[in-house]
Amino acid sequence: MARIADDSDFEALKRLVDNHDGWTLELSKSDTQVYTRPVAGCNFNMVKIHTEFADVTADIVFDVLHDPDYRKVWDSHMLASEEIGILNVNNDVGYYASEYRGGGAV
Repeated sequence: MARIADDSDFEALKRLVDNHDGWTLELSKSDTQVYTRPVAGCNFNMVKIHTEFADVTADIVFDVLHDPDYRKVWDSHMLASEEIGILNVNNDVGYYASEYRGGGAV
């Protein structure tokens, strides 16, 4: 069941950044690591990616990832994206469809 995230959820999310307990390292390549972790009561895994950009600040990365108009410029996998609704200042619901170009089973 989905619910509106509050400040305690954001604090928990920040703790996940550096804590790798319970996470499986799926890929490590250069400065990038991809981790997955099962979610209780759900068929989907959480995914976190750690990488370093020497010449880009975290604020810029956040803005690039969350700008729906600019995402159309750089995200060649995106087929469609749409804001469905705003629940409050920190929570929204959106639609994102992407093309899978991988070589293995989905």
